[in-house]
Amino acid sequence: MSTVKLQNIIFCIIIICGTITLLSACHKDEEVENSIDEKTYQPIKMTPTSGVRLAWDYSTLNQLSVSGNSPKMLRISDTSMITVYEDEGSIYLIRSEDNGESWSRPEVLFKKSSHYGKHLEYEIIFEDLMTQPDIIQLENGDLIAACSVQYYYMYPIETADQDTVYIEYPASILVKHISGGTIVEPGQVVYTNLGCQHPELLQLPDGSLQLYFTNGNMPITLEMINSTELSPEIKEQRIDMIESNDGGYTWTGFIQEIGPDGQDERWAGAKTVVSRIHKNNIGPSAQILKDEIVLAFADDKTVTFKPYIAKTAISNAWPYSINGDTPDRYYAFYELRPESKKLTMPTLLTVSPDVSLLSYDTNENRKYNTQTVEVVVSDESAKDFTKATRPFLFPDKVNAINNSLMQFDEKTIVAITSANYPDFEAYALWCIKGYLIDDLEISGSEIVEYPIFVGGLSASNVRVGLGVDASNLYISADVTDLTPIEAEPGTQIGDGVYFYIDAANLSLLDVDEGISKIWVSSNGDVSRWDGQKGRWVTSSADGIAVITTSTESGYKLDVTIPKSRLTNFNNSGIRFAVGLSDYSDVNEGTVELLSQCKDLRSSSWLGVTFK
Repeated sequence: MSTVKLQNIIFCIIIICGTITLLSACHKDEEVENSIDEKTYQPIKMTPTSGVRLAWDYSTLNQLSVSGNSPKMLRISDTSMITVYEDEGSIYLIRSEDNGESWSRPEVLFKKSSHYGKHLEYEIIFEDLMTQPDIIQLENGDLIAACSVQYYYMYPIETADQDTVYIEYPASILVKHISGGTIVEPGQVVYTNLGCQHPELLQLPDGSLQLYFTNGNMPITLEMINSTELSPEIKEQRIDMIESNDGGYTWTGFIQEIGPDGQDERWAGAKTVVSRIHKNNIGPSAQILKDEIVLAFADDKTVTFKPYIAKTAISNAWPYSINGDTPDRYYAFYELRPESKKLTMPTLLTVSPDVSLLSYDTNENRKYNTQTVEVVVSDESAKDFTKATRPFLFPDKVNAINNSLMQFDEKTIVAITSANYPDFEAYALWCIKGYLIDDLEISGSEIVEYPIFVGGLSASNVRVGLGVDASNLYISADVTDLTPIEAEPGTQIGDGVYFYIDAANLSLLDVDEGISKIWVSSNGDVSRWDGQKGRWVTSSADGIAVITTSTESGYKLDVTIPKSRLTNFNNSGIRFAVGLSDYSDVNEGTVELLSQCKDLRSSSWLGVTFK
């Protein structure tokens, strides 16, 4: 054998050995990497999402009128409600005697009117357009309503660009009583100034009344406000308030004579509650919370409007004007919202001594820069609002604005808006119900209440109740679905319900041992996944018993899960969530989880305590 051939053979052997060594090393590296991945995973505990969350019921979406704007709804008895709204310059009232199932024909509450003003040496006619109504019920059962008045006029000019000038601006606040169901005429002017709008009525525990409103910062004489010489530009709007101690018949606002000979007049007597120099504070909404008055309003402190909250003691209300950032005035949200996005015209609603809701109009995450209604929740003293939801799932091209809220019953809220739906043109009144869902306390195996609700995406929905005993966890799900699509066994392409169980009550950022997801189809087929290092892995559904019952409105699932089949079951409490799978056919469906819940984040699920 030649020396060259021997060298080539040796070289090949070296290459082959090196390759084997390299491949072996790579394989070991992969083992090490996988081993490191297994060993370095650490479950991350999170502060659980606790307290009240809102779940909206799509099946209750209802159109109240064929046209209208700025609605306010009020419950006046166990079965009776009224709604006031503006339409074509007048304020109307409709009534329901069956809890909102049907509504009466509209009655005029504040009628569009007119008055004479001055243009140079000529008289011209101003139209008085009634807008932005509010209404409350007094302790004696009577109602008192308020609205703002927009002055509107036009006069001819001769220029190359136009032949008529059109001007409109907010100028007055009116109130009116409704006694024994009868609308009492006439309306009473309680304040006039450039920028007067957004009235908000509040009755205090002693029976006295407060009327909050947006006002301009410059007092304008009555002669000037009725003249075309007035510049309608409004700067530095603020929140003012007047009071009444006789049920709203007289108010602290009054006409003041000014000038050397008292020849001019203007309105005075309003107390400035909230203002900010060079900025606008608008849209007051006031509620009583324990021993305080809580006022929500929109403030364009930086770029765009955001909701802020101001507070004062009932016993010494608003002893001074809150002119800037003080401990009595604070940003409404727990987290900062994008400055470029508008969140305005808030409505505050206290539903219990602890829980408050705040709704507002927003253009955040809207493709066409339209606005929709968003609602957030505070579980303590109307601070740090969070857990945002959007009641109305109109297309992005639809504007849903000038919202309000009403408490329908202890656990039910109504959101009301005016939206140019469905034709994107004319505005009409729409409302929808939402349910307050709190963390649960379960004391026995019998299920008599179904406090968990999922059903914000379609007319299909599910209500779920829980029970427990020494051996089992019981789940009952009552599903409304008139066209159930059965999933093939072993698949989830069809109608059914997901149950999420953090049996160990770990409250994790993701899922791990002790956390399970169980699917039960509309015909009772069961699948199961268990958490493992941040992901779901298929597991055995053995031992889980299901009874399926057809109902007039859909189907019912009664599920029994032995505690022994749930890893590290915590007998003091668990975290729990529900997901509704709703298919219209085998190719199209949605899965909706309980409000605020995420599939892999057990900390977002509902807290359940066993007593």
